[in-house]
Amino acid sequence: MNEQLERWACERGYRVSWGPAAVVSEARREIVERRANGEFEASFFHDELEGLASEDADPRRKTVVMVAKPVPAHRIYFRLHGRRIETLLPPTYVRYRATFEDVRQDLERNGLAGAHVEHLDWPVKAVAARVGLVRYGRNNVTYAPGLGSYVQLCGFLTDAPLPVSGHGPYPPALLDECAHCGACASACPTGAIDEDRVLLRGERCLTHLNENPGSWPQWLPASAHHCLMGCLACQQACPVNGELDVVDSGLEFSEEETRVLMEGLPESRGSAECGIRFKLAWLGQPYAEPVLGRNLKILLDAQARVAG
Repeated sequence: MNEQLERWACERGYRVSWGPAAVVSEARREIVERRANGEFEASFFHDELEGLASEDADPRRKTVVMVAKPVPAHRIYFRLHGRRIETLLPPTYVRYRATFEDVRQDLERNGLAGAHVEHLDWPVKAVAARVGLVRYGRNNVTYAPGLGSYVQLCGFLTDAPLPVSGHGPYPPALLDECAHCGACASACPTGAIDEDRVLLRGERCLTHLNENPGSWPQWLPASAHHCLMGCLACQQACPVNGELDVVDSGLEFSEEETRVLMEGLPESRGSAECGIRFKLAWLGQPYAEPVLGRNLKILLDAQARVAG
């Protein structure tokens, strides 16, 4: 069955690796230990990582399968003051959850035909490293061989009879290229990457800040903002990556929708609300109006400062 799985991945341009399901518990234990050692800032751990320690793999699913699928960035357009404004959503934001399910169904039908396959939601990055699918960059982003970091990692648990002997767990490894580079640390707009450790200072990461609601910290410079959500600075500076693939989403928010999104009105907004909800659902970002509206405002401000 492993040959069938490898052929399935090769035909689709994916990378695949697998190992014993015990690596899931191992990865979660390490996250908890690192918090106990003070390596994670308390509020960041609470917001992003605390739930990872709460469940172990289903003992009936003896194998974890990790898939790296190449994904592009997407252009999203907004109309405002008669102008058409182009913004960018980095890879993985469009249809993130839907992509998980698409890959799972395809895997169950074709890659592991006859086996049961279920989602492994977290922690996919740590597990993918432990089954040898990816290696870490100093920016704490993971890289798949031949694909770089512009991939969506999808994790699954299965009862498929895959040979797990010799398939991990492996200790997380750093890219060889990172030893004498430092490009990502120099490019990071918020100082979240240290050259003396391979662990992002998540509380300072722009992606963490613009994915979550709330006010911007006073120390965050307006010039840091360049994506509608997330950040691409360290990945685009990385010499391991090729050119970022950017595609047109085909989505454009009207003048009224853009204003409503930015104003964040709590009352019913009629057709504008329906249009916003439909478009965000298509993107796989339902009910993200507060975050996207806030991000769009600061992004436009950053663009205005550059233009001025």
